[in-house]
Amino acid sequence: MMHGNMFWLPTSFLHNVCLLGPTKRKKLEWDTRLCIALGTAQGLAYLHHDCSPRIIHRDVKSSNILLDKDFEAHLTDFGIAKSLCISKSHTSTFIMGTIGYIDPEYARTSRLTEKSDVYSYGIVLLELLTGRKAVDNECNLHHLILSKTANNTVMEAVDPEISATCKDLGEVKKVFQLALLCTKRQPSERPTMHEVTRVLGSLVPSPFLNNQSQSLLHHSYPLKSPPIWMSMQISRLPIW
Repeated sequence: MMHGNMFWLPTSFLHNVCLLGPTKRKKLEWDTRLCIALGTAQGLAYLHHDCSPRIIHRDVKSSNILLDKDFEAHLTDFGIAKSLCISKSHTSTFIMGTIGYIDPEYARTSRLTEKSDVYSYGIVLLELLTGRKAVDNECNLHHLILSKTANNTVMEAVDPEISATCKDLGEVKKVFQLALLCTKRQPSERPTMHEVTRVLGSLVPSPFLNNQSQSLLHHSYPLKSPPIWMSMQISRLPIW
């Protein structure tokens, strides 16, 4: 519904579908996961690049990504979001976010940038790829994937439901590479959310891409027409 120039989406239209672990209620094929990843990335790109002032979400995690009946992603919970003023330094005594998703550089320096959201988004990508939680029984998903990458066994971590529905596992490898770029230790080495959307947009099948609208931002943020992301060279990505 509209309120002034703001868009509000009633929460009754959204469902927090559990995507992870043995209790997940809905099997998701690969193309659907790609669309969820792309919709979430578009929402963050809107906050980082199209809002004025720019907005950092600060708590990007799987439980803050709600799906509608068509499994379109909607980014929610802006309770600790922060708007950026170019003239001010963005440091804070208190580190905000959720364990397992917090950018380690932000935790170390207390300096907040859009790349802190990019890191958290990379962890969400790893969850979509593996079906595992960011932190589960003291097992850190990011550390696990880094270890498997070093041993050239990262594809062993892929959710079996992806292997059963993905026609080209090369796409899965590219998304793993993208997730690892997003979670680079140095924020300057991470892509922007615009770059992320271009990579994912090049992987989403045309029928899905044509129907993919920009993720609706729950609470009161105005929307713009969805961009149509073209393919992007990913030579920056590490190759195993």
